[in-house]
Amino acid sequence: MLTVRHNLTMFTDLKIPAGRRPMTQSEARISFVFGLAITLLFLAAIFDEYSPKKLSILFYILFWIPMLVVHELGHAFAAKLLGWRVREIVIGFGRTLWQWQIGETRIRIKQAPVEGYVLPAPVEPQQIRLKSMLIYAAGPGAEILVLALMLLWFGWDSVFNDSDLTSLIALKTLAIVIIVGAGFNLLPFRTEGAVSDGLGILSSPFMSDEAIETRLLTFELREVQQLLENDEADRALRLLEPLLERFPGNLILLLTYGSALSASHQDDRARDFVRKHLANAGLRDDKRREWLHLQAHVELGAYEPDYMTLDLALQKALATTPDAPDLIATKGASLVQRGKYEYGGNLLAQAWRSNDGSASDALMLAYLAIAAKRSGDMAATEHFGTAFNQVNRSKALHNRVSRAFGRDPDS
Repeated sequence: MLTVRHNLTMFTDLKIPAGRRPMTQSEARISFVFGLAITLLFLAAIFDEYSPKKLSILFYILFWIPMLVVHELGHAFAAKLLGWRVREIVIGFGRTLWQWQIGETRIRIKQAPVEGYVLPAPVEPQQIRLKSMLIYAAGPGAEILVLALMLLWFGWDSVFNDSDLTSLIALKTLAIVIIVGAGFNLLPFRTEGAVSDGLGILSSPFMSDEAIETRLLTFELREVQQLLENDEADRALRLLEPLLERFPGNLILLLTYGSALSASHQDDRARDFVRKHLANAGLRDDKRREWLHLQAHVELGAYEPDYMTLDLALQKALATTPDAPDLIATKGASLVQRGKYEYGGNLLAQAWRSNDGSASDALMLAYLAIAAKRSGDMAATEHFGTAFNQVNRSKALHNRVSRAFGRDPDS
């Protein structure tokens, strides 16, 4: 059963984390001041009863970023050498400070350069499992190669020393940075939407055929997503149709095609498409859940929504994953669309607080802004409207919010 905590302040107590939207000027100033204060504290700790070995704190910070770059370039170069395409190299998290394009690869430098990732994609299925293992291993492998070269050039005693010489302290600290960084990345664990290099190495040999197909479709699916965000659903459909001929059973591709039908307002075709796949008696529960969620989204975006079908689809999906933020967010959006602003707003607030990355920030903020507007809460309307504009990339969703606000969608 889906439980909702009614809260009259639902529109004003939600915070918009800085990691999920661009920073404001005020937040940027606060971050700068905070970073400066931390730096000064580090320097104070170093020079209070100064000894050369305390410089290792400073060296550790200074060496982390270049070794992070070495790590990510290791992934990228290995992917290129093995014939894969590299869509993106990202250094850091938070707001993007700089970005540029080299060929088909976009490089982004973000605000906090303490982690990174590379998005490679294969172009052919041959030896894809082995190549995936090698690409995962290449990141920590590049760091370990640097350590091996240091040991070969300087010798073990010089690298792992107990000296007070600044140069040798720096050398030892660099070795520690490499061991910590490579060792941590080789641990097998899962994070939000990603896996560690260690888990990637271990899981690559067992990659399913469908996962391989999805990896092969990486660039094309991203292009389709951009077309849908730009409200160019007809072009997206034309791109998807030959892909479906190549990979007729790929779940992500099929779901994307259904979304594109809905976005192009071919409501009846979208409904028939979803019903056809839901009628498959052998459909696994996890796949059925995805089709039920798509069925709800088709009705949410239809010219004449069938809310009975929408509610039934969500009810069945929530029976398998009752706390799923993406399903709760869709339920909240459908209630707001039907004029049940407080109930729908509370569901959206609940989804927002528990979101694990599965629910769209832009969708939740859009309907929170609409609920606040229709409830007469102008402060919350401004709050969520501004946040929505900062995270949203979808022209179709922008048009939906504009119409709800009584504005020209093209403004």
